[in-house]
Amino acid sequence: MTKHKVLQTPVHSSLRKAFRLGAMSGITAGILLAGGSFTNQLADPLAGPFADALAGLLAGAPAAAQQVSPQIRQYFLSDPLKTQPRDPFLPTLKVDRPLSPLELSALTGRIDALDSEAQQFFAAGQADSAFLLWRRVIRLRRVLGPVEEFNTIAKVAQLAWDAQRPADVQLLTLRTREIWEAVQAELGVAPKDKPFGSRSEPSASDPARMLVSGQSASDITILNALAQTFTTLRDVDSAVQVYDTLIAMSDRQGIDSTVQRRSLAELHLQWFQFSDAANIYLELLKTARASGDQNAEVAYLERLAYSYQQASSLTNAVIAQSNLISLYQARGEEKELPELLLATAQNYRTLNQSNNAIAYYRSAYSAAQRFEQFSVSARVLKGLGSLYQSLNLNSQALDAYSLLVPVEQQAYNTYGIMQAYDSIGQVQRSLGNSLEALKAFEQGLALANQLGLPEDYFRTQIKSVT
Repeated sequence: MTKHKVLQTPVHSSLRKAFRLGAMSGITAGILLAGGSFTNQLADPLAGPFADALAGLLAGAPAAAQQVSPQIRQYFLSDPLKTQPRDPFLPTLKVDRPLSPLELSALTGRIDALDSEAQQFFAAGQADSAFLLWRRVIRLRRVLGPVEEFNTIAKVAQLAWDAQRPADVQLLTLRTREIWEAVQAELGVAPKDKPFGSRSEPSASDPARMLVSGQSASDITILNALAQTFTTLRDVDSAVQVYDTLIAMSDRQGIDSTVQRRSLAELHLQWFQFSDAANIYLELLKTARASGDQNAEVAYLERLAYSYQQASSLTNAVIAQSNLISLYQARGEEKELPELLLATAQNYRTLNQSNNAIAYYRSAYSAAQRFEQFSVSARVLKGLGSLYQSLNLNSQALDAYSLLVPVEQQAYNTYGIMQAYDSIGQVQRSLGNSLEALKAFEQGLALANQLGLPEDYFRTQIKSVT
């Protein structure tokens, strides 16, 4: 069987569906505890000494543990055809030979039944028993081929993470890394200083044992699934490596890699790697502009501005924000402007570019009032008044805070009105206007009383101007 045909099998289709499904259905048939008889079909396969040996080697650490023992790890990662104790589902061979089609068919049926029983345990809330069986299922699937094994890993990975099974997550991560190393070798990109182990090494003379060739379009599907599995397992570095390889492969084959680039950028954002995300969004932005796709351009500019903001690269952030402002205006999406203008003003203030900050604050206030976004207007006036005060422009600060009172009234924000009167009182006192300051502090006191807040603060302020 050629590798291309293997990748088109129903098993491969289920691999692609695994991430959409996210979970497996339970089975309502009756179940028995692990170690006893499973079903009539399985005919008590774990009876005898093998039961204790398998349980010890696959059971792992408690769910709360952070590491699994070397013995458990080694057995789980070992080749089931070459390791003792040998699983009783595997036929005993007198000579070293591949399993026959009949043997493989029988093995597949038994593994499927074992998988179903694991689902039953999981549906019944018996997670320990379920994952014990799934570890065994994954080892046995390996005998059937890399697609079958990886399909199960991808399915169980989400369940293990959701069920907070750190030991299982670690084992699945280690095995998925081995698979990834084998894939790198198949693609000719395996790190020279980190050769993959013989357990994962494919045979060049047996293409059915390989996941990818570096030439088939189906390789893209496999790598996508691999990247998603690493993401599920929170192995971010490995996921990034897969995406980088996937993007390079897509580009070589003339396949659009936009989806993979977006996925990689979002992965960087999720893990606070903001500079890396910004670099990708910048490239995506260039592509969107070249193709004239304004919707994509807006989306990428929004993510680019956010990435730069989070990376504290404020100079680049205001450039992205300014471009986005222009694009919103050109598209008639001016309701998006107030928040964006305010964010730009705040960045200019942080950059000590006061004139630019004041200009953007004023624009933000005008836009917010036009669209009756009163909470934004209030934030603008607070920022503008504070900036004026820091520049000793107290008359301008007083104007901003005086506008703040009716804006907070429009927003029905009594607490905000009280704070606005406090700010007015502070500025009036600094200007030597004690009577005006007294009036403002008395207004604040009345509102504090109305809100049921302590009055000591405003009484102290009143005393300071009387």
